[in-house]
Amino acid sequence: SWQLLHDTVLLLKESGNAAMQEGAVTVAAYRYDKAIQYCATAFTSYPNSKIEFVKSQQDSIIHHDGHVTQWVPLLKVLINTRLNLAMAMLKPQLSDPQGAAEQSSQALHELRPFVIEQGKVMIGRKRDQVVRAAEPVETFREAKTLQAKAYFRLGTAQYASQDFASAVKSFEHSIKSTTAASENGKPGTLVLRRLAEAKREYAKKKRRHRKKFKSMLGEDEEEQEEEEEEEKAAHRTTTTNAAESKTPEAAAKSGGD
Repeated sequence: SWQLLHDTVLLLKESGNAAMQEGAVTVAAYRYDKAIQYCATAFTSYPNSKIEFVKSQQDSIIHHDGHVTQWVPLLKVLINTRLNLAMAMLKPQLSDPQGAAEQSSQALHELRPFVIEQGKVMIGRKRDQVVRAAEPVETFREAKTLQAKAYFRLGTAQYASQDFASAVKSFEHSIKSTTAASENGKPGTLVLRRLAEAKREYAKKKRRHRKKFKSMLGEDEEEQEEEEEEEKAAHRTTTTNAAESKTPEAAAKSGGD
C-alpha cells in the first residue's frame, strides 16, 4: 500500500540522515539512493506495474506530461531525499557535483506543477494547463521552500564545477523562491554569501578570458595597464573609506540602533 511504501522510504531516508550525522557519507548516500529507488516504483511511468495502486499512479503521470500532480507525503519525502543525496554528493568523500546537479534538477522537475501559481497545480510547456484550481495555499508555500533548497543545492553543485554563471542564476532563483514562500520570507546569510562568491568568481573568469583574448590580439600590455589603474582606484577608495571611518561623523553613523 501507499502507507507501507511511504514508511519504508522514510525509514531509509532517516537512516541516511543518521549516517550523515556520524560522518558516514558513503553509507548515507547508499541509503538515500535506495530510498529513491523505492519511490521510483510509484513515480515513474515505466516499467508498467501490475500492482493496481502503482499502475493508477503511473497512468496519471503519463496523462500529465510526466508529472506527479498530487502533493502527497511520499512525493515530499522523495524530493527531500534527493536533496539530501545531493548534499552528500557534494561532500569531499564523494565529490560528485554532476550527480548532485542531476538530483537537484530532478527535484525541481518534480516541484514544477506546484510552484507556478499559488492555489493552482499547473503543467505544460508554457505552464498554462491548470490541473487543479483549488489547491491549498500551504502546498505552494511548502513547494516553494523546497524549490529554494533545490536551487541552492544546484547552485552549489554548479559552483563546484566552476560553472559560475549558472551558479549565480541558481542562487538568485533560490532567493526568489524563499521570498515567495511566505510574506516575510528572507534569504539566509549562507545563500547570500554563496551568491556573492559566485559573482566574484564569475567576474574573475570573465577578466581572465578577456585578458587571454586580448593577449592573442597583442593587446596584453594595454590590458595590464587597465588592471593596474583599476587596482590603484580600488586602493584609493579603500584608503578614503578608512579615513572617513575615523571621523566623528562616520563613527556616529556606524553605531548601533
